[in-house]
Amino acid sequence: MNLKTFVQGFGAAVLVLILRVWPQLSSYHPVVYHSFLPMQSVVWGILVDLGIFTLIAALLFRYLKKNEAGLRTALWAFVAAELASALVTAFAAMRRAPIPYLSPDHVYVVILLAALVLRWLRPLDYRRAVHVFGTLLVLAGCSMVWMIPELLNQGLRAQRIDVRVPVTHPALVSDRKASGADGGRILWLLFDELSYDQTFDHRFPGLAMPAFDRFRSESVVFSDLKPAGYYTDRVIPSFFLGKLVDKIRSTLDGEPQVKLAGSQSWQPFDAHATLFSDAQRLGWTTGVVGWYNPYCRILEGTLNYCFWRMGDGQSDGALPDHSVWQNAMAPLVELGRGFEHKPGFAQEKHVQDQAAIMPEAEALIRDQSIGFVFIHLPVPHPPGAYDRNHLHATGSYIDNLALADKSLGELLAALSGTASAEKATVIVCSDHSWRVPMWRSTAVWTKEDEAASHGRFDPRPVLMIHFPGQQTEQDVTRPYDEIRIHEMIETMLHSQQPHFEPLLAGTAPSPASPRQ
Repeated sequence: MNLKTFVQGFGAAVLVLILRVWPQLSSYHPVVYHSFLPMQSVVWGILVDLGIFTLIAALLFRYLKKNEAGLRTALWAFVAAELASALVTAFAAMRRAPIPYLSPDHVYVVILLAALVLRWLRPLDYRRAVHVFGTLLVLAGCSMVWMIPELLNQGLRAQRIDVRVPVTHPALVSDRKASGADGGRILWLLFDELSYDQTFDHRFPGLAMPAFDRFRSESVVFSDLKPAGYYTDRVIPSFFLGKLVDKIRSTLDGEPQVKLAGSQSWQPFDAHATLFSDAQRLGWTTGVVGWYNPYCRILEGTLNYCFWRMGDGQSDGALPDHSVWQNAMAPLVELGRGFEHKPGFAQEKHVQDQAAIMPEAEALIRDQSIGFVFIHLPVPHPPGAYDRNHLHATGSYIDNLALADKSLGELLAALSGTASAEKATVIVCSDHSWRVPMWRSTAVWTKEDEAASHGRFDPRPVLMIHFPGQQTEQDVTRPYDEIRIHEMIETMLHSQQPHFEPLLAGTAPSPASPRQ
């Protein structure tokens, strides 16, 4: 086997594994950011896979080159179709939207048929096309010059170790008194990807959401909310900072950097410029139970209690707490799930995350020593994690709406069992609406999703606020920017008795001494 064939094999391996490799090598380091650290076992698993796939592809290409005029040359058509299809799938996944007029299946069929017809009608041109294809694979394979050293660097370098959750930092006695049963509380409940349109305006026939309906009837409701963004990892930091985050990236140690809207420069995400730091300076105790964003890492030093689940990590099941071999085998395991028509890793992980987060969220609500509570739930975010009856790795967005309602009911029941319930301000919101264009081209999209959405994207997220003692609904129908959640909460943190009117007017919080 010569060097050229080996480099071609690496080029093919990169195209097949691009969804594993690119998130690890991207300058934004999304996998590092959203994973528990360290994650060297994931990196070494990728290197093992690259090595195995490179060897298999190189042996295949060596076999095909032995007789470039024989019947085996037809196999080049299948190889080209498969790699082109994989590339389209990868690009669509990375841009989080389908590529117009290009579906992986159509690309596969078109390239395969075109190549076979060319081989039959013009064999000489077909051989030239095979030569060009081989050259392109060599060019792709040359990426090994920087990919392998970068992966080796990530696999060998010492990486920070995330503290195992939950993380507890006891509050001072004065803080516990200020934020406990003797004082008010703020409960901020964020439901990921909750659509106002699907929850209230065009609810799916037969879907009951009694918890949301009851909460709405005793809250201030914003029906024309302008979203703060499209992606969770940017929207929620925007809420915390009070400034729109346009882009976010991570260092190899999982430390976030943000580029604010209107700015051209990157800056570190500053936990001490967030609502949680402000709350602690004002004498509140703070607690977070969340999903996807690495809350305990990015808000370190501003929380008295923290728990988070990392979402799906690598989409095919590679996880930092698995061995190198388990992570190397993850793509094959995921492929086997598909052949057996079983739910994929992302679906099963979604169910596990919801099951792990709910008990922690209820316990945090019952802990009256924590005055400012933020809970980020992974529902109704797809894929399906419910079947209208119990947690299960199947279902639709509509099923997940039912689960979101069930979850809200359980969280509010936990609050009602506390002595501070009557003095609590409760915020129910979402980071963004149901992103129909993103999910419509994926394998988790269902007929029920299509029927519910009609293929239409309504961008309005949810924002409802229940103030202490409120018993009637108050609707805000004029357009309202969701980013103003930040100033609303700042006003609540400063105020002994929060009211609706100054929040809607956008009154800036007045200077106040810490709560006593």
